[in-house]
Amino acid sequence: MIRKSTIFKSLTALVMSALSTTAVQAEVLVPLEQFLATTTRHYEANQYKTAYTVYVPQTELQGNTVVLNPAAVGEPVKLPITKQNGITYVDIESDPAMLGVSYTKTNGQVTLGPAPQASTVKAPYTLQTPLSWAFDPWPTEGAPYQAKLNTSGDNIISPSWFKLHSLGLEASPNVNIDYVNAYKGKGYHLWPLITNRFDPGFTSGILADQSVWKKYAHNLVQYAYIYGFDGYNFDFENIDYADRDRLTAFVAYLSNHLHQYNIKTSIDVTGYSDSPEWSLVYNRSAFANSVDYVVLMAYDETWAKSTTAGPVASYPWVRNHTERMLSEVPSQKLVLGVPFYMRLWHDTNGYAKGETLAMKNTGTYFANHKDKMTWDDRLKLYYLSIPTSSGSDRIWFEDNTSLGLKLDLVKELKLGGFAAWRKGFEDESTIAMIQGKDLGRGIPKSATEVVPEPVVEETKPLTKLEQYKLRLEEKEKAKAAKAEAKRKAKEEKEAAKRKAKEEAEQAKVEKKRKAEEAKAEKKRQAEEAKAEKKRLDEESKANKERDTQEVKERNASYKSHSSVQNTTTKNELTKSVQVVKRECLTAFT
Repeated sequence: MIRKSTIFKSLTALVMSALSTTAVQAEVLVPLEQFLATTTRHYEANQYKTAYTVYVPQTELQGNTVVLNPAAVGEPVKLPITKQNGITYVDIESDPAMLGVSYTKTNGQVTLGPAPQASTVKAPYTLQTPLSWAFDPWPTEGAPYQAKLNTSGDNIISPSWFKLHSLGLEASPNVNIDYVNAYKGKGYHLWPLITNRFDPGFTSGILADQSVWKKYAHNLVQYAYIYGFDGYNFDFENIDYADRDRLTAFVAYLSNHLHQYNIKTSIDVTGYSDSPEWSLVYNRSAFANSVDYVVLMAYDETWAKSTTAGPVASYPWVRNHTERMLSEVPSQKLVLGVPFYMRLWHDTNGYAKGETLAMKNTGTYFANHKDKMTWDDRLKLYYLSIPTSSGSDRIWFEDNTSLGLKLDLVKELKLGGFAAWRKGFEDESTIAMIQGKDLGRGIPKSATEVVPEPVVEETKPLTKLEQYKLRLEEKEKAKAAKAEAKRKAKEEKEAAKRKAKEEAEQAKVEKKRKAEEAKAEKKRQAEEAKAEKKRLDEESKANKERDTQEVKERNASYKSHSSVQNTTTKNELTKSVQVVKRECLTAFT
């Protein structure tokens, strides 16, 4: 980056002062070189000098006066540069004071001068509802809308131009004053979208750091005043449920700060589900009290990562979530989000993989598969199933018919309008259908009602003493804020220590309990083993005694048997001897 020093800029401003009276044939466009030579703001350029960043002091309101304190912290703002006929200009129309210059315009001739130390707060304005709103995440693609989406109420376009960063607001390199002027020329309000990156860890960090909230708030005001934005859209998603209260406070803080500068706010919320990060984290009723509009993202009924095929926004699902949200958000503040897209589901054995299809592709499917298309009167949309080698391709269509039925809810339920995601997914036939819709009439109720412009009191420039007092007050506030932040940090640190100590004590008690249980278990097992050993020993002894007794009994039986046998044998021998003797006697006689 190339940085110009304050001294060099001051000298250049003196040298160019004679040129500062040169008339520029433009509305409020100033040649880049002349602006750089005159501005009192620090600025940087990229290495090609095709983009510049100015550092704008944080501001403070005093009545209808926006006080610029040159000594205050400067926040970066991309310089609103435009090219015409090969010449690079800076568009200073919205708020030259913040850019560090002033101008006078005589007979169409613009003359630069030194920067004032204050500017006037934007005039408050009332939007005519129902709103017709489109999100534009890729503002460099395609041409801007050439006409309003609907004339029932005011129209809004929301380019995705900002992200929250741990050090402050991060602006897209695509922030473009030509885009702003093109849409303003067609009667649109510019409400850029701001995202939290859908990163729960990052979001927890910035929600816990209130010092960065102030940087966001001031930088958003600066961009709104320099580029002419009328409001902002907060798209904060995928946030830890533990941060629910901090998210609610953060949204209220940003909204309150922006409202002081007459800048409107809105926030996107999902339908109802049991997901802590994607639904339960939203305090919808609290949001309704702090922002101007709550946008119900009534789509992704079947989300992109689902493994079960289904519609993006069936009519019963959309109506159910809308009516339920009306119990938390007033109807005139609730904006119905509608999809300009659908999904093609590749279904294999009941396992589906989704692929996003732009709504403008509907015509091709109707032309090629008209005989297979069926209307689901319950879901209020067309359905198509195409057999494939591995299963089927299935689509629940979003077309002009299904979208038109959902848009009818705006008038029926007297909603604050509709918001479509996203520009570029529709075709001219869809735009024509929307333009022909009767969305009803909201606030102001009468088509002829004129919202009076506020009376802006003329303020005198601040004296040096008043400026000095303001700086002292700012320092005191900063000092008090620092002390408060330090106190809160100390409290949080002590609370964390107490929690850690309690957890350590609980862990110690748990460890002791488990050790005692283990000891008791070991003792029980030992006792069981001892009892088992005793039982086995006794059983062994009993068996041994039984065996001994059996041996004795067998021996006794054997002896008794042997005695009988011996006696019998002896008697028989005696008898035999006697017989022999008789026979011998007989023979001799």
